[in-house]
Formats: sequence, C-alpha cells, structure tokens
Amino acid sequence: METSLTLGHNSGGAEDAGRHGHQASLADGLDFVNTLSYNKGEAYEHLTDAPTAVTWLQRHALLHQEMADAILAEAADADGEERLLARIRRVRGALRELLDAAVERRPPQNAALREVNRALRAPYVIELVPASDGVSLDHRHEGDPISGAMARLSEAVTRELTGDNSSRLRVCANDECRWVFNDHSPAGRRKWCDMSSCGNRAKAARHRERQKQKTAAEPVAPLS
Repeated sequence: METSLTLGHNSGGAEDAGRHGHQASLADGLDFVNTLSYNKGEAYEHLTDAPTAVTWLQRHALLHQEMADAILAEAADADGEERLLARIRRVRGALRELLDAAVERRPPQNAALREVNRALRAPYVIELVPASDGVSLDHRHEGDPISGAMARLSEAVTRELTGDNSSRLRVCANDECRWVFNDHSPAGRRKWCDMSSCGNRAKAARHRERQKQKTAAEPVAPLS
C-alpha cells in the first residue's frame, strides 16, 4: 500500500505562525509511520526529499506556510536537507519500533524510547482561543516547528499505545507489506491492512499451499 500526500487536514489559517488548530490524530500518526512502506518486502520511501517531507507535514496541518518556507530555506543545500530528513526519519523509525513492539507483545528498544521521549519534550502552551460557538482549546509551540510537528505525531501514537484500545493497533500480517493500521472491525480481529489486496493474496497463497500438500500426499501410481 502507498501513502498519499493528499491525505490529512487543511490548516484552515491560524491567527499567527505559532498557533495550530488541533492536535495530530492517530490517523495522522499512523500515516506518518507508513510513509516508509513496503511492497513485496522492499522498502519504499515516500519522504524522498525536503519539499516532499515539508508538504506532507503541511497537508496534515502540522506546519503553516511561513514555517514551511523557512524550513525549506534552511534545507536548500544537500547538508541541510540531509539533516532535516534524518530528524524526521529518526522519529518515524522510533514510532515504528514502538508499534511493532506493542503488536509483538515485547518491550521496545531503548533507543526508540529515548528518541520518542526526546520528541515528546518539545514545549507548547495550552490556551483558550475564540471559537464560533464560544471558546476552544488551542496550543502554541515554543521553538522549532519541526520539533513541534514530531511532538504532535508522537503524542498521537503514544497516547493510543498507552490507552485502553492499544490492542486495536495492528501490523498487516502480510510480511511483504507490514502496513500499520487501527483495527475498527466489530470483532477486533482484522489481520490484513486491506482484504482486497493483502487478504486475498494470503488466501490465494494458503490455497496454493493446500494444493501443493494434497498433490504431495497423493500416492504415486506404480510403473507398469
């Protein structure tokens, strides 16, 4: 499966460059982790360069235009771009490890915990702002906008990992896919990211294996 850069939220225009309209959702967090996806077992990087990564964050309402312009100006050369992508990918890899560990019922690697904890420490201030029907809660980040974006994505995933519905977090049972998803099925037993793709391929593979075993078990006719 592939992550589309068109997924996400529009920022809706905040009053200033430091304010964001809402927290990142779990869907945003999982979509972020899945920007490194797998096709037939081979890794596919969706955040290939600085403009693509910044655009992804913008379309998920994690950066305003002024912030994006400033970030891209700093990442205009190869070294700046490499530093930016490395920061983003480190957090993404750490979140992936936490999700894998939760699904596999094991402790996560200490390095991943340290990385996510570092991301979560990005400061922001909760405040009330006017809304059409009264007031709503908002928050203002203090400092680097990339750190703020990583904090919001990390918070969305870690809140779910430590909540009552953490068992609904899944990794596609297709070893060549490994897409991370939230299981919304009534029974909570979904194994595949998509039944029409990975699910059907798994069914076909099981059928082929049964036919192979059946053929192997059939007696060989004696030579006349």
